Amino acid sequence: MEQEQFFNNVSKYVHLVSLYLNKKDASDLTIDDNELSFFVKLSKHHSLVSFLYKVIKDTKVNVSEQSLKRLEEYYYSRLQKVVLFDKERKSLFQYLNENQIDYLPLKGLIIKDFYLDPYTREFADNDILFDPNKDELVKKFFTSRHYEIEQYKKTNHDVYLKKPVYNFEMHRALFMVNEDYPSYVAYFENCLKNSPVKEGYEHYLNKEDFYIYFTAHSYKHYQNSGCGIRTLVDYYLYLKNNNLDFSYINQELEKLDLVDFSNKFRELAIKIFDETSLTDEEKETLLFIASSGTYGTLENSVSKGVKKKGKFRYFMSRIFPPMSYYKTYHSWAYKSKVLIPVAWFIRFFRILFKNPGKATKELKMITKSKEEKKSN
Repeated sequence: MEQEQFFNNVSKYVHLVSLYLNKKDASDLTIDDNELSFFVKLSKHHSLVSFLYKVIKDTKVNVSEQSLKRLEEYYYSRLQKVVLFDKERKSLFQYLNENQIDYLPLKGLIIKDFYLDPYTREFADNDILFDPNKDELVKKFFTSRHYEIEQYKKTNHDVYLKKPVYNFEMHRALFMVNEDYPSYVAYFENCLKNSPVKEGYEHYLNKEDFYIYFTAHSYKHYQNSGCGIRTLVDYYLYLKNNNLDFSYINQELEKLDLVDFSNKFRELAIKIFDETSLTDEEKETLLFIASSGTYGTLENSVSKGVKKKGKFRYFMSRIFPPMSYYKTYHSWAYKSKVLIPVAWFIRFFRILFKNPGKATKELKMITKSKEEKKSN
């Protein structure tokens, strides 16, 4: 699809979303099957399919009954998953309280409550910050309920999985040493300890501090591989539903060098869904966001890496990662440098046999990517 046509279709999509968010009627509009097919694909790419169903149903825009029925089926199947997740999370919170484990629900668990229908804010996992000194107790909860331990003590979050839908990311810290910006790691280091208590051992961030954290998290995605339309919806609804003290927010964001990003992203979200004319730069940003998907794309990540390092250096960094990688994923090799070649072999083996398709795709993208031209 040509860029101009893609942008026109995206513009129609965000127009319809805007009508829904502002509780306006669209019964005079008709979406044909081709347009709806694009809307559905875009929504899948941005984890907004349930949301699209409510957009169409509540604005009363005209679509075929068959198409609406398919979206309705998806919405209710997703609803069942959310109900299961909610029940399991309630059990987890009860356990954390009973065992005196401090915890703080994050991201989508908070944002969803600002959606017109909380069940339309899709997320693949539940993110919860907890006291890492109690990690064995937390692990006991999940193992007693037959969860698979996908990841434990390897990064800043532990991952527990169980069929049919359960996926919990238990965060030891909000940002990871040697992987994320040092200023972020330092700023949010004592986030759980310094946050107020809501009830029992459950903590919360006040509305300004949540905005600061959410902005830092969004910027991380945006810089690495892009972030999606759902993030713009999140921003819009959070801003519309909270009277924020931006003198305090900007004072804190200054410490993270995020004032400019916050201002631009905040203004873009407001302008898009309040349907104010965009500048050429904002149109380019919307295109980038629309093409990125919920968590960004491999293509965006490769493109940024190549522009920053050049093809050869980026390629070599993917084969032979920096020392921070070994410190996080192979601490035994980090402690005894002579074992690093063994870690290379393990990494190569995993790439070759676990996800060879992704490795091949990334190699092709590196070859096709354009390097940043260096000025003399």
